[in-house]
Order: sequence, then structure tokens, then C-alpha cells
Amino acid sequence: MKLTGIAASPGIGLGPVVRIEREELTVRDTPVPAGAEEAEVARFHAALEASRRDLHGIRDGIAAELGESQAAIYDAHLLILEDPDLVRAVEDGIRRERRNAAWVFREHMASVAARLERVENEYLRERRADILDVEHRVLRWLLGSGPRTLSSPFAQPAVLVAHDLAPSDVALLRRDRVLAVVTEVGGRTSHGAIVARGRGIPAVVGVRGALQHARAGALGAVDGFAGTVEFEPDEAAARFYASRRDQLAQESEVLRRMAGEPAVTLDGQRVELGANIELPEDLDEILPVGPDGIGLFRTEFFYLGRTTLPSEEEQFAAYRAVAERMSPRPVVIRTMDLGGDKVASYLGTTHETNPFLGLRGIRFAIGHPEVFRTQLRAIYRASAHGRVRIMFPMVSNLDELTRARRLCAEVAADLDRRGVPYDSALEVGLMIETPSAVWIADVLAREAQFFSIGSNDLVQYTLAMDRDNERLSHLYEPLEPSVLRSIDHTVRAAHAAGRWVGICGEMAGDPRTACLLVGLGVDELSMASWDLPRVKAAIRSLRASEARAVAAEALLQPTAAAVKELLRARLESMLPSFLVAKRSPL
Repeated sequence: MKLTGIAASPGIGLGPVVRIEREELTVRDTPVPAGAEEAEVARFHAALEASRRDLHGIRDGIAAELGESQAAIYDAHLLILEDPDLVRAVEDGIRRERRNAAWVFREHMASVAARLERVENEYLRERRADILDVEHRVLRWLLGSGPRTLSSPFAQPAVLVAHDLAPSDVALLRRDRVLAVVTEVGGRTSHGAIVARGRGIPAVVGVRGALQHARAGALGAVDGFAGTVEFEPDEAAARFYASRRDQLAQESEVLRRMAGEPAVTLDGQRVELGANIELPEDLDEILPVGPDGIGLFRTEFFYLGRTTLPSEEEQFAAYRAVAERMSPRPVVIRTMDLGGDKVASYLGTTHETNPFLGLRGIRFAIGHPEVFRTQLRAIYRASAHGRVRIMFPMVSNLDELTRARRLCAEVAADLDRRGVPYDSALEVGLMIETPSAVWIADVLAREAQFFSIGSNDLVQYTLAMDRDNERLSHLYEPLEPSVLRSIDHTVRAAHAAGRWVGICGEMAGDPRTACLLVGLGVDELSMASWDLPRVKAAIRSLRASEARAVAAEALLQPTAAAVKELLRARLESMLPSFLVAKRSPL
């Protein structure tokens, strides 16, 4: 039986299945006897403290294995336990209603989880899993069962199949006993998936009916590149998975040796390969693969998951840390991309009927000038400590760019008056994410020093479809002729004005699509750390002249299917065999 889900962590896993049954915690609404309320409150606080000890142990283990960036996930769990609203609600429920701690605690956490489940943004929606993880941890102590462990059910390497695995569950798995993880729910941005990627565990999530078809002890095959799972494959299929697993090991060694080499085509064209990051700690994972710089430093996560604005000093410290570690390589910092699916409630934002077409990106920033100025000051100050570039998201017209640049000029003038150092030659660019920006690219290029094409949103807006809508997922097609022609038009307009063009969406991270983008004239590609070595290997395997010829022919194709067939026919023979048919939209 072959099932499809979401490719959450790359790799191939092949081995016997171990089922992880759903944990059922029974909580009864038993009253607290009169006079015993304070003892019940104390019991609640003891459960919180025991849960903190658990989480500190897990956090320290992950920090030692994977570094602080991965361990930071568990800081969020610890913050949930410290939430004063949570503590107050449970204490009040015990004292005023004389209900037991477990019942009141579960009711409060359920209401928080329900609110998260209703939000549109996938990243924020996936935080529901963190709430449930903390809920179960505290309830186990309140119910007397103590911490959960998944290390005992299996003694040999196995493919784990579960309804869901919490981040703390994944952290405690013995790496030498886990071949792959399959879950029925979850997404690529869930913290469980992030920890699996960090630990190098192949994972496919969101596989509906996985437990129904998984027989304990039977052979399971997991393809973390394609997002497929096969239970009890026939002999030929099992040999195929084993071959791919062995090939992956060989590939990893080849790519490791290439880390220090530049991305240069066979006929000498250099292509800059950048990495995408969200936090300074991400550099621990990025630097070993040898990026030419940071092509996208997302900053909106400074504003989310908190109740107050980040200070200028907090932001400056983060930007400076990245600039210093990357120097002399460039760091492109994207200003706050809030609104749409990323909303910070303390900024006074309100619900919009269609948030993706509302107050988001540069519109949101211009609408909150003091917040924007604070971020700009932090970025400008950080530019004195490395090669910093700045870019604005979701620009749709010249007026937005002009107003943003005016704020930059005001910030620079203020720093000059105060004698604060910054890079006076700091490059200012923008993201091309909307059709309107594409078709006035020549106008925008007069005011911007570079473009970075955000292909994820450009595809979404060009094709008029929500990329997070599962019912429309088959329509999300980066190789549609309209998208390719938009990229071509943008590159030509930028180059005519002497500007360079990068691309920082998912398109940049696929080896074959990356070769097509090189043929279209894109100067810089920025992607996740996993993808960078593979894209580098692809670029080093072909001539730029060949890529340009393929791109010219691709622009003449009438459909995405025709473009895919062209790339199969023209590119596959040029690329290393291990790059073909893995994690590609083709």
C-alpha cells in the first residue's frame, strides 16, 4: 500500500514497522474537597516544576547534539509553562470552582489549541502541536504517570508510524534505532518535523490512514524527498528503496567534498548561492555547506509569539551577530513581512476578509512608521559590522518603494547627527512578488539597487490561488509559462538598468529548476541549507550556454507540462544521476 503525505525531512528509511499508538489521558471532573484547594494548587505547581525539569533535560540534550538553534524550540515550551495567564486561570479554577487541577488545566490548554487551529498561517497553526505537547507533559505528572518515553517499544532499527509525534518525543528517540518517522498529521513547519530534520531522521507527515495500513513488524519504506510511504512493498520496490538509500550515502560524501567549491558552470559563469535563515542560530547549520552569503534573513519572527515589540537593541544584536559571522560575505535582511498570514496581535491588527490582499509586507511597515524606523535603525547600525543589504517585501508600486526609501534616508540622517557608524553604501533592494511589480520592474529598478524574486508569492499571485489551500495544491505550479515569463521580464528589466537579480523561493532550491533560472539570467539563488549543495552540483555540471538555450525554449512552451518534458529531455543527461528525480516539481 503506497500513501502520500508531506515531505518533512529528507532521506530514505527502509525497515520493520513499529506502531506508536495514540496516548489517551483520562481526566475526570472530580471536585476538590472544601479546604483542600491550596493543596491542589500546590500539586499543580509541582507538576509544572516537574515538567520544567523534563524540558530542561530535553533541551540540553538537543543543544549538545544539534546546537542552540534546534534547542530553542524547547524554550517556547518552557515559556508556555511560565505563562501567567495559564497559571492564573488554573489557580482560579481550583480556588473558585473547586475543580481539580488536571481538569482545569486541560480545559484552558484546549481553548488555546482551538484558537491556534483556526488561524490561516501554517507556521502558527502548527504551534498547536507545541501546546498539546506541553499539555500532555503536565497532565502525565498530575495523573501520576510521569514522563513518556518511546525508547522501550523497539529494540532494533525501525520505521515509526504514529498519529502524531510531539517535538519532545522526536528529541528523545534513539537515533540509531529510528530509520524514519511517519505521522498522520502535521506539516513541514511543525516543530516535530524541524527536530527530525535537524537529527537527520527521514520523515513524511500528514499521511492520512497511515496507522490503518501499517502492520507491526511488516516492511515499511519511507521517501522523505518525495513525501511517499509504502507499506509491505514487493521485492522489486524494496530493492529500489535500498538502492536509493545507498545512493544517498554516496551522494552525501560527494557533496561534502564540494562544500568549499564555487558554483561555476563548465563554461566559467559564476552563480552566487545564498542561504535562507530566520534566526542567528541557523548559521550553525548553514555555514558547513559553504554559502556565498545570506540571500534571505527573515525578520518577522522577532515580532511573533510574544506580547511586546522587540527593542532596537535586541534586533541590532541579532543582525550584528549574523553580519559578523558571515563577513565578508553579504547578508540580505528582509524587513518585517507582517500582516497576511503573519499577525502580531499587540500591534493592534484586525481581522481582514482577505489578508493576503490586505495590509501586509511593506504596506504594513509603512502603516507602522515608528516600528519600522526601529527596525531600520537596527539594520543600519548592524551594517557597520559586516556586508549588509536591506530589502523590502511585497512592494507593488513605486510610491511604496519611495516612502520606504524616504524612511531609510531619515534613519541615516539621524545616525549621522548622533555619530553612530553605519555603511553609507548599504544596498537597498526589494522583493518582486506581485504581477504589478513585475510589469513596472523597469521603473522600480531606477530606485532599487537589486531585486530578489520571491517565487512562492509570485506564483500564488500570478496564478490567483492560495498556496496553503490543500484543494488548490495541484494548481500551484512554478513552471507555468506565465510565471517563467514574469521572471524573464523582471531579469531583463533589472539587467537593462545595471541591477542584479536574485530569487529566494522554493524554485531556487530544486536542482533542475535552478538550472533553468540560471538560463533565464538570474544572478543569485538563495535556498535552504539542505538544497544548496545539490544546486551547486547541478550548476557545476552544465554550461551556462546550454542553460540559456533550454530557458529560451522553455519560454516558448504553452503549458507547465511541456516545460517539464523539455527539462527532462534536455537537462537530465547533463546532471549527476543522484540529482534526478529527487524533490523536484517535475
